[in-house]
Amino acid sequence: MMSANGPVAGVDCTDARRGDGQEQPDESSPGSMDVDAQAQAHSFRYSLKFPCIGQCIVINNKNFDRQTGMNQRNGTDVDAANVMKVFAKLGYKVKVYNDQTVAQLKQVLMGVSKEDHSSFASLVCVLLSHGDDGIFFGTDGSIELKHLTSLFRGDRCKSLVGKPKLFFIQACRGTELDAGIETDSMDDGTTKIPVEADFMYAYSTAPGYYSWRNTMTGSWFIHSLCEMITKYGKELELHHIMTRVNHKVAVEFESVSNAPGFDARKQIPCIVSMLTKEMYFCP
Repeated sequence: MMSANGPVAGVDCTDARRGDGQEQPDESSPGSMDVDAQAQAHSFRYSLKFPCIGQCIVINNKNFDRQTGMNQRNGTDVDAANVMKVFAKLGYKVKVYNDQTVAQLKQVLMGVSKEDHSSFASLVCVLLSHGDDGIFFGTDGSIELKHLTSLFRGDRCKSLVGKPKLFFIQACRGTELDAGIETDSMDDGTTKIPVEADFMYAYSTAPGYYSWRNTMTGSWFIHSLCEMITKYGKELELHHIMTRVNHKVAVEFESVSNAPGFDARKQIPCIVSMLTKEMYFCP
């Protein structure tokens, strides 16, 4: 166990008939069905045929204004460093913004949303801070998460239409604590799409619950995310990777705390997907 410090379609083949009425064998080349099947499979994958796989924007909030009453988020710099290393290795252009106020948060993400992403295959945004259900904290106060993520909707960020927009959010979503329970071991043409399509939100915890962070090794969620992407990022589809993240967090972590009610607590990440294709980080 790792611990945390405090609350902190098939193909129909027909015979070819020529002018002499003789039957001839089918003239398709060997393996053509395999090629067709492969092409069909790839139509369900997001294209990576762009100059760059995309940008990765990291918001890393550690220190908060005194009037907010929020504690320093020790360990978050480890998360930010791990994210930077892992996504840079995948080919993302990583930008880290530390200790952002609400105004700065909006300015940074609005700026990114207004950029030309024509040469990018995707967008990744990693948000590290305190939070509540539907709420994310800048260093001086809170803002609704949807105000930040909606900047990248299809009707607002045209150069990312039809491309995956991946948000990884390490933040509390409430104050509930999970005590756990014992269990036995065991593309062609023009298509109209919803403006909310092609988003994935990977939350560190379920709605209403605390999210745990170790002050030395970083948060359970980001630690697990980076480890699973490092291990499987070049072979597995994103949803499969995230299922492994869920498993690691759920099984391998449990809190250790002297604070009443905070010891031996568990956590399960929550993946909300509006992706319309499979997302692979490699072709």
